[in-house]
Amino acid sequence: MSIRQHAAEPTEPASTAEDGTDGGQPAPADDPRAVRRRERAAFALGDLASNLTWTTISSYLLFFYTDVAGIAAGAAGTLMLVARLLDALFDPAVGLALDRTTSRWGRARPYLLFGAPLLGALTLLTFLTPGGGSTAAITYAYVTFVLVGLAYSLVNVPYGALMAMATRDSATRMQLAGMRSFGVGIGLIAVSTLTHPLISLTGGSPTSRAGFAWTIALYSALGMALFWAVFALVKERVPVASVVTDRAGAWHSIKALVHNAPWLSVFSFSTLAFARLGIITGGAVYFALHALHKPAAVSVLLLAFSLSAVLGSLVTARILQILGHRRGILLGLLACVALSALLLLLRDNLVAFTIVFFVANLVGGLGFVAVPALVADTVEWHEWRSGRRDEGLLFAGYSMSTKIGAALGSACLAWGLAAVDYRPDAVTGQVSDGIAVLFIGLPTLIAVLQVTVIATYTLEAKLPGVKAENLRRRGED
Repeated sequence: MSIRQHAAEPTEPASTAEDGTDGGQPAPADDPRAVRRRERAAFALGDLASNLTWTTISSYLLFFYTDVAGIAAGAAGTLMLVARLLDALFDPAVGLALDRTTSRWGRARPYLLFGAPLLGALTLLTFLTPGGGSTAAITYAYVTFVLVGLAYSLVNVPYGALMAMATRDSATRMQLAGMRSFGVGIGLIAVSTLTHPLISLTGGSPTSRAGFAWTIALYSALGMALFWAVFALVKERVPVASVVTDRAGAWHSIKALVHNAPWLSVFSFSTLAFARLGIITGGAVYFALHALHKPAAVSVLLLAFSLSAVLGSLVTARILQILGHRRGILLGLLACVALSALLLLLRDNLVAFTIVFFVANLVGGLGFVAVPALVADTVEWHEWRSGRRDEGLLFAGYSMSTKIGAALGSACLAWGLAAVDYRPDAVTGQVSDGIAVLFIGLPTLIAVLQVTVIATYTLEAKLPGVKAENLRRRGED
């Protein structure tokens, strides 16, 4: 009998008990109590580790390329776009491999054990790009940037899939998403407040090659240790769907993915979210130095952005529980757009600018916090439609969206800098105004696009019935 569901889409739970045990004790995969406190904390450690690589690259690699390695802004933007798109293609391959992995450590956890050292080493090599802006330097930058992206996929795709493997409980997933966002915020704070001082302390100036090397080496070693902590603390509880255990059917998995409408909505939303993130974190350095003419404002702005992520991680689950996932995200983005319109008027008042900037990113970041949980929910829809869970593939797509989004954000920022004729040694008033428009205007435009995308997400009301039907089918197998 075919597993694929042809009936009308469910809107209410089936008669089977929601815990999947016909009224008895819930299985560990469905029991919200099974994911204990230290395991929830481990998800924060994982995103802290990810952002010691990701946020450092997003915030400082373009600046490193233009002001340390001497690569022209336009060339650096093209480099970051092309290289990131190339390594994004690796994500589905990692996801398919993950869905077909078996080991004594589980499916996802061995990738954290063996991939973390590789990621740390390649992150350091990326920030050792030779100076002078020569063809050799650009070639080295392309190669190392692609390779660090591949290593990031090997670690981050399995790490992301762990949420869907640890529990099937949607509320627990949203709490884990909050813990992940908390880790993102702590990583942002660490990178935004420590990087510039560490580079200057170890190298003597903010553009010191040696300072970058020592700082990135520290981040890489710490990130590796944190990923190993996730490996040790997190458990995989959700069993592999029976259809997938044949280790075949990669084409069927991909075909099911492109027909998963809720996943496509979340993928598009996530791509835009990370493009916005890339512009804000990468543009803060240029905006502070050349539009505000206040080097100390680099840490102030990035710290405000980081604190908005931390606070958002603590309140998002509750806000979205009250307002609903889609409605809460939509209202937050609309408020963000309205507040962002004020920022150009507040450019000369750093205190007022920072406060409005903080609030705009807090309300506009609700969707950013929620995305991993939404992806995990689309796994249930995927199983309902195809009989395959394919957590690895779906989270590989999410990882791909982060790379494509970051690539587009960094490229648009770099091309914008080239368009306003940015040169580190000759910044005019006109260039300063152009940088301000880029830093404020581009994220606002992307927030508008996010509104249109998340409006198409309709899984929330159908999810209880989808999960109940999946449980019923497993009981029949």
